[in-house]
Amino acid sequence: MSCEHKHETSEKEGSEKRETKTLAKPLELKFIKGAHIRYFLCTLKMMPEDFEGFDTKRMMIAYLCLSGLDVLNALDKLPMRVQKETIEWIYAAQKTPGTSEKKEDKTHYGFRGGSSWGGAFDVKNRKGREGIPKDEAHIAMTYSALCALKILGDDLSRVDKKAIIGSLKLLQRENGCFRCATTEEDDMRFMYCACAISDMLGDWSGVNKEKATQYIIDAQAFDGGIGLRVGAEGHGGTTYCAIASLVLMGNLNSLKDLPGLIRWCVYAQGAGFVGRPNKPADSCYSFWIGATMKMLGVYDLTNKKENQTFNLRCQTKYGGFGKYPDVYPDPLHSYFGICGLSMMGLDSSLAPIDPLWGLTLRAAGKEPKK
Repeated sequence: MSCEHKHETSEKEGSEKRETKTLAKPLELKFIKGAHIRYFLCTLKMMPEDFEGFDTKRMMIAYLCLSGLDVLNALDKLPMRVQKETIEWIYAAQKTPGTSEKKEDKTHYGFRGGSSWGGAFDVKNRKGREGIPKDEAHIAMTYSALCALKILGDDLSRVDKKAIIGSLKLLQRENGCFRCATTEEDDMRFMYCACAISDMLGDWSGVNKEKATQYIIDAQAFDGGIGLRVGAEGHGGTTYCAIASLVLMGNLNSLKDLPGLIRWCVYAQGAGFVGRPNKPADSCYSFWIGATMKMLGVYDLTNKKENQTFNLRCQTKYGGFGKYPDVYPDPLHSYFGICGLSMMGLDSSLAPIDPLWGLTLRAAGKEPKK
């Protein structure tokens, strides 16, 4: 080995040691709760310029930020006036049958992602809403809206439950899966949204459980994970959506390879959880796969110490979590990263999570009776 190569190798090893030492500093692995509260509050007020493409998904971002504050037991940091205004903003995005729609129309009702379609911002009358091309709800935004309303303590009395449940029938395909809108894609994410919405509203008449269950059974891959669609490889996010859907429908035992699924979840752990084999660890899977293991009753098989260390490395000093260490934060990874830490029991000040609805037990109305 040449002297030059020895020098390069030594320099590289020294750099790696320095990096490891830097990442392992106890100060950097402290949970900076105050910064995360500020992050969610700021994101609720104004999204960064890079998030311009998420304008049609404001409802989802509102849910993530509100629930993030709730997990941090900091919802009271949001003034009551703002909470009430947020409730009105959510209801203003509701798409309900208007005077011009026919009784047998094929419109998808529920909640839009925000006000990006235009029209009058009128909660009671919704003037100007009718007749806008492609103006319909989105199933993921309906789920997000219901979650946000529950977090804010709304009783859902103004939700048009009948129209939403009727739309679920419209969105379920013959194969059992659900579309996100009447002419859009279908996959396991929207299956979960349909099941969660039905459970929240206490009405399962819009879901053909037999067909939905069979679709999930058919989507389990050879290695035990569950894919986005039938024939797709197993993925942490869609595995969560599938298992939560089965639990909500009361059909978990219908899965063809439960031991294989548990094995797949256990092997998804490295420094943190990975979404697919041979991929880097990602903070959000501490919830997606962690919550799946909670529902399966095998959360004790997780390596809490390693997963906790990885998630703490993903937080930024400005607040929020990135998907990996040393990357910018975003609302999704910030929220699910904190949910993962709550399930790991990091801090007693973090509210417990309901793995089925993706909310705190308080917001879901599932707190144990004292």
